[in-house]
Amino acid sequence: MTENATGNFCCVLRGGAAVLTVSLLGASRVARGNEQVWSDLGPAGRRLAGFLFTFPDRPHRRERLIDLFWPELDTDRGRRAVNSAIWRLRKLLASAPEYREGYGLRTVGSETILERASWLDVDTWALLEAAQAAPTGVEAHVDPSTMKQVLAVLYRYEGPFLDGEDADWILEERERLHSLFVQSAMTIVRHLGLSGHYHDAILLARHALRFDPYREELVRHLLTLLALDERRIDAIRYYDHWIAMIQQELGVSPLPATRAIVEEIRNLHNADDAQHLRVQLMSRDERRRVVN
Repeated sequence: MTENATGNFCCVLRGGAAVLTVSLLGASRVARGNEQVWSDLGPAGRRLAGFLFTFPDRPHRRERLIDLFWPELDTDRGRRAVNSAIWRLRKLLASAPEYREGYGLRTVGSETILERASWLDVDTWALLEAAQAAPTGVEAHVDPSTMKQVLAVLYRYEGPFLDGEDADWILEERERLHSLFVQSAMTIVRHLGLSGHYHDAILLARHALRFDPYREELVRHLLTLLALDERRIDAIRYYDHWIAMIQQELGVSPLPATRAIVEEIRNLHNADDAQHLRVQLMSRDERRRVVN
């Protein structure tokens, strides 16, 4: 859902794709094929679409939708506005060949329901599913195909949910989805690192840090992975850059755990040192089990 200069809602149709892809994380857009289609939803209609995609398979009363997205309008004008926005959204969804009239986006009496469908791929839905599929510990087995799918979903994260909007429900959902993304990314980073896939782990850690650069636990993971990948100089340079940034922008110093990791990296001389550093990718409970 990318808005142009007039507040329109951009739909990019990618030929040959099996689904209509909806992105709500970062630059909002709908994609399918190489052809661009514009749907004039307007700002309120864009927020309505985001709301329906966020809470699918639920009935939403027209009066509540008016209160949320057109509170300044009287009852009659509000009804016309919501009916027009739903009609435009339905037209957008109908650009998918798999769309069937009466399914996908339904109005039953005074209630509107957006239904999940096999041809509709929403990045927030995918993130929730990926978080459930992520490994829960170092001993958990993840087959390569599942790992590939989870990584693909995490790389779809392009920024805050419905970026630029500040309604209460959006802020709450934004925080929930961001936390879910960061926690899932850290879990996968640790799992890849402990499996010896340092390159993939480093790439994912850097991707997550683009959106949460002050997440110190993730910074420690990245420093550890760089050192284990025989890139100690890169690790120290990253740390020096990062510490300068947090001191300038936040006026704080790194936590003791972070300083300890850096000191361990500086004194990394042999395989035993590397093994001890590798253990830092484990959770506290996992470390206790290894020691015992």
